[in-house]
Amino acid sequence: MRPTDKDVEEAVRRVEPVADEPDPGPGLPELTRPVSDGHVDRGVPVRRGAIAEWLLPRHPDLSAVEVGARRALAGGVASALVEHVDVTAVGADGRRYRYGVVAKRASAAEVATLSEIAAIPGTDAFPELIDAGTDQSGAWLVTPYYPGSPMPWDAAVPDNVLTSLARMHHHYLGRTNALPPDLPRVDEAFCRGALLDFSPSWIHAAQRAEPHPVHDRALDLLRRWSDDERIHTGLRLLPATLLHGDVYGFNVVVADDGTAPPRLIDWGSARVGPIMLDVVMYGDWPSAAGLSAYLRAWEHVTGSPLDPWQAEAGYAWATAFSNATFVGPVARRFGPTQAQTMLDHGEAALERFAQLLTNPRS
Repeated sequence: MRPTDKDVEEAVRRVEPVADEPDPGPGLPELTRPVSDGHVDRGVPVRRGAIAEWLLPRHPDLSAVEVGARRALAGGVASALVEHVDVTAVGADGRRYRYGVVAKRASAAEVATLSEIAAIPGTDAFPELIDAGTDQSGAWLVTPYYPGSPMPWDAAVPDNVLTSLARMHHHYLGRTNALPPDLPRVDEAFCRGALLDFSPSWIHAAQRAEPHPVHDRALDLLRRWSDDERIHTGLRLLPATLLHGDVYGFNVVVADDGTAPPRLIDWGSARVGPIMLDVVMYGDWPSAAGLSAYLRAWEHVTGSPLDPWQAEAGYAWATAFSNATFVGPVARRFGPTQAQTMLDHGEAALERFAQLLTNPRS
């Protein structure tokens, strides 16, 4: 039986007599870091009350919550401090059950997005938000720790991730005005920033490490596309929704024992933009196997197919823009061969988008 609100309040009262008091946890001094205004970040608070509310459905007889050791995890691009924190549920009979949570410095966009998607049913690939807040070091959040391993960076996204994404995309399609106004939007300014600042900075880093002719080709393409009307036309024609913003293998955790569904983590790039930016994958042009899998998920979720013109045109545009945006990081991390492929596919995709603009919409 699911605990009532009164049960939750009583459990919180029992296990957290001092409301909202952060538990420092052992080992924290090694994880402190200076921040921009000169004070020291003492880590993300892990509040017993929030942990109790999360644990109570599993342990209705919960009598205490213990917050234990913290260990640094590999921080993503969007967060400089990510910790694994041990928490223990203590039952009325004294039995102890150990769990792990992730405490993370996060962007306001990531916190807002995880709060939003918590209300969407049937999204088992999304992380659960246990707690979130803001302190003098900025925004933070706490989620369950999902043990497992990331997929290869260019692996096909699992079906449950595509289904969860389709539910989210459909839920916010035509409703983006209801989203928090500070969520980043994929607009003309965003596109120019990606093409003139973000990707070139990575290309220059790749040039310094190992110069290659593909770097000059990439910089020339990025400069030209920053003013290419086809890029801006896509923004006007393709409907926007809420996006994860960085869907690829490294951000999908698969349980080592296969007992839990794959999870799509690291929502620090969440934004509002055309659906297909969450669907395109490296090397999937022109076969579009990922698109076919997503369209099956969309039809399963909504009961009707996605408009064929929107699907094909959106996928072509998103392939072009996404490949241009991420060719820099790929060149730096994986080398010139993969970068060359991204440029080839991106140019072909933008040409296909231009062709579709001349065709009547079905």
